[in-house]
Amino acid sequence: MHHVSDAAMLFALVLSAAGLVWAAASDVSRYLIPNRVCLLVAASYLPTAAALPFGAWLAGLAIGVLTLGVGLVLFARGWVGGGDVKLATAIALWAGPAYLSGFALVTSLAGVALAVLMLSPARRLMPRPAKIEGAAESDAGLAQPMPFGAPLAVGGAWVLVQHLTATF
Repeated sequence: MHHVSDAAMLFALVLSAAGLVWAAASDVSRYLIPNRVCLLVAASYLPTAAALPFGAWLAGLAIGVLTLGVGLVLFARGWVGGGDVKLATAIALWAGPAYLSGFALVTSLAGVALAVLMLSPARRLMPRPAKIEGAAESDAGLAQPMPFGAPLAVGGAWVLVQHLTATF
């Protein structure tokens, strides 16, 4: 096991948390998760990976690859956006096998909460994409895409808190 200082680990957690906030804010406001945000979340995992035994690091990488594979299938079917796939993959590195089910649960619950919000009159508070294909003006709100980067960020924040409490 390699030694990584507590300060480096805390810095990695803060950097990743900032990336999650950036991803959620960008997706909610512009329906876009920039690639550099996903890269920031994934790269900030490196100090954590350095502190893990090789088997645990490899398992985390396998979870990331599995998440990417499932995400690409969902993206190809048009069910999720590419930014969502990349962000979920970056967070899955952090989650690894130990926190993957909790990440999925917290993300799902946050997604349900967002879906309820999007189906309520409060959806009018959300920015709308410039043009929603095939939707009449009266029902355009129901065809509005859901910025799933926000629920992913909530699930990712849960994962980071798990790392924080395990480390400190």
